[in-house]
Amino acid sequence: MSRCRAGRRHANSWINRSRATIGFAGLFFLVSAWAGSLRLFATTVERFSIQELSLRSQTIVQGVVKGSRTFWSPDRKLILTSTILEVTESLKGQTGRTIEVTTVGGQVGETVLHVSGMPAFTAGENAILFIERSGQFLTVLGLSQGKFTVSNGQAGNSVSGLNFADGATSSDTRLPLQSLKDAIRSALEQEKRKGSGR
Repeated sequence: MSRCRAGRRHANSWINRSRATIGFAGLFFLVSAWAGSLRLFATTVERFSIQELSLRSQTIVQGVVKGSRTFWSPDRKLILTSTILEVTESLKGQTGRTIEVTTVGGQVGETVLHVSGMPAFTAGENAILFIERSGQFLTVLGLSQGKFTVSNGQAGNSVSGLNFADGATSSDTRLPLQSLKDAIRSALEQEKRKGSGR
């Protein structure tokens, strides 16, 4: 059996135990494989507002992409990519000077795994990430919903390739960077006040 065909079979079985590995909530895959590549498409996820991203994430950072590495998962059933960002601002949680996030997909040798709606990174890119812990990894909450690329004072995500479980039409979010940070801080402050009973 080729590794590509094995990957297709294991990607399906991995869905059932995803919470124990990379655990993307509400993630479902339809899989097609050909010519040494594995493509996962029609990715269905829970839809998150900025407020929900802010509250459900463990960590929120702004950072610059320094580099990435692609590798097989420990059971050699999935290709993973880990990306390191230099943290320029921490908006929620405690972080060091760098943070590493892991996503599903990438290329190892001649084998390629692509997951529609999974965030991708380029060296030197500036982004705000809403991060959750899933098993042994840190990953981006809500797939590409949780990655806002920063450029020219604007911040935006790209949700093409995502289907939402509630049937809503996918639409990118774009707003001034300061407005995004204000929305994050407002959501966290409201939650803090609620917790203190004020």
